[in-house]
Amino acid sequence: MLQNIDNYLRKNRSRFGLPVCTQPFCRLFVSAFRSRGMERDINEALSHVLHDSGFDLDGERIVEDSTTVQVKNPSARRTGEEMEVLYTRTTQVLSQPNSDDEDFGTRSDSELTGRTRTRSLHYGSDDEGRRHTVLKYRRRRGGQWRPVHKGDITARKGDEDELEVDVTEECSETTGIVTKTYEARWKVLKYENLPDWLQDNEFLRHGHRPPLPSVAECFKSIWSLHTETGNIWTHLIGCIAFLCLGIWFLTRPTNHIQWQEKIVFSFFFGGAVLCLGLSFVFHTLCCHSINVGRLFCKLDYMGISLLIIGSFIPWIYYGFYCRMEPKITYIAMVSVLGVGAIVVSLWDKFSESRFRPLRAGVFVSMGCSGIVPTVHYIITDGVRSLFEDNAFHWLLLMAFLYLLGALLYATRTPERFFPGKCDIWFQSHQLFHTCVVIAAFVHYYGISEMAWMRLNEHCHAKTPFSLHTEL
Repeated sequence: MLQNIDNYLRKNRSRFGLPVCTQPFCRLFVSAFRSRGMERDINEALSHVLHDSGFDLDGERIVEDSTTVQVKNPSARRTGEEMEVLYTRTTQVLSQPNSDDEDFGTRSDSELTGRTRTRSLHYGSDDEGRRHTVLKYRRRRGGQWRPVHKGDITARKGDEDELEVDVTEECSETTGIVTKTYEARWKVLKYENLPDWLQDNEFLRHGHRPPLPSVAECFKSIWSLHTETGNIWTHLIGCIAFLCLGIWFLTRPTNHIQWQEKIVFSFFFGGAVLCLGLSFVFHTLCCHSINVGRLFCKLDYMGISLLIIGSFIPWIYYGFYCRMEPKITYIAMVSVLGVGAIVVSLWDKFSESRFRPLRAGVFVSMGCSGIVPTVHYIITDGVRSLFEDNAFHWLLLMAFLYLLGALLYATRTPERFFPGKCDIWFQSHQLFHTCVVIAAFVHYYGISEMAWMRLNEHCHAKTPFSLHTEL
């Protein structure tokens, strides 16, 4: 590949008149494409950048012009890792009239550069004029690059590649030299063109982010439309909502909410904020690199464990409000299972495929651990009290929403039945995230109702496991 690009530059060196330097000013990032025509596509992209990125040198006197092309990790095509193509173009020019202008030799540098200082150049305190332009192009398989206009935000059906060129021009008042630089990035839109570690859902056909070079680029991408946009914003909004709700709850006056209740509810608020927040960060950074994606995937699993623990603690605390032994026993049981799930999530060895049944068993055990205190409560207090005093109907609704979301996520519904139609909106992962946020709010309402009923009645039980006659 390096030889192909080098040959490309050598063949076109005479046309550009460009010396080669070693100082990079911009980068062209691409993924490790597995298509047979990858070298051809790179050459076409480079050619398009050279001719259509706004560098019109006609009628200008070139002071300095340099170009650098460098390919890192050329074996990425075989290994599936990220490949980086650096393309550099820096041009310093003096505006000049046509070469046949007889007065050209008598004009000053300020007169020669006057044509470049237009109203679009904004001057700062350093007497430097700057102009910034962003050019975008897209193409379909086997098609030609076409310019993307301001109103053409989303990709058309069949679009596979996107090329974005960031052009910056700086005009110095003191020297009269216009320095033009740009950053060019070749973006991938189609599923098959992604590296293996980003191929997660084959039913989402277009709109994927390629590997992004920095954390800043990943966070900037949350303002763009792509397959992760809905996943990011559903849990980001949910995280902010629970953070505000938790701050409001914990700052209530003591005569309204006692400190004991604040401590109990803080487990739930902390679990919800961490779960939704870590999920938001994971979906934002999952396209950074394979190592960063794996790290935040583990933290995402850890957040799920924390939400399960934080959800069970208030329900067990108020469900067995007057009985200390079962309350402590079941809270300890859930906490131990949660710590075990966190260890499994963060330990690299257990992220291997051969330990997948063990990981699944730990999370299933955590979810099903709520059956044990439920059966205990039915035996001691009866079914009617379970629904009237423990707001069990809200717990059932929460469980239904969690199961519904998990079912949609596991079966990839609805994109399984409409491939390519749910790439941006209404995909299964977005629906799963929505169910999780709604279920968390339902649980908050349920435990709030439980707390209000428990705090407004007296404890009548004499022993921790005393039976009640109401069935």
